[in-house]
Amino acid sequence: MNQVMRDKKAYWIGGTTIAFLGVALVRLVAPELSGGWASIVLMIGFTLVIAGITTITFGTKRTQPDSFIRTDD
Repeated sequence: MNQVMRDKKAYWIGGTTIAFLGVALVRLVAPELSGGWASIVLMIGFTLVIAGITTITFGTKRTQPDSFIRTDD
């Protein structure tokens, strides 16, 4: 694993955790509730999934010096 990936491991772990928490709310918790609470938990769950995926994208963003492949000629 290169240094760039090690530096951004927190984004990957955090984003994955947030996204899985959102999926758990949508798939496990919301169906067990009734009425308005189910809708609220469903919206929160979908929001967490989007937030988790967005957090993972920060882990894939490269800085300008890391954007190009360097070769030794």
